[in-house]
Amino acid sequence: MSRNPIYIKLINSARWKKLRVQKLKANSVCEECAKRDVSTLATEVHHITPVESVAGVAMMERLMFNWMNLQSLCHMCHSEIHKSAFSHSKEAIQANNKRGAKRFIDRYL
Repeated sequence: MSRNPIYIKLINSARWKKLRVQKLKANSVCEECAKRDVSTLATEVHHITPVESVAGVAMMERLMFNWMNLQSLCHMCHSEIHKSAFSHSKEAIQANNKRGAKRFIDRYL
């Protein structure tokens, strides 16, 4: 779980909980499994562009509540996506460093 207090507040908000339920009702099948012609019940909602990848409350809210930034997933696919995002592969490290540098520039420069 994130340690970012803004993210924690947003993810625990009634607005997010309502949107999450709406997304799961609208897309009840895991979108990643469906790409492989497998029908698995979606139980989680994933932000395609991470909410914490931007600086500032307004930008975070924009990503948090943007329907087009949401993906219905099963637990397994959601775990795999996050595992690959925090992978120690050269590509993952470079991508994470690039996002961190962008956040720094947006915030301080």
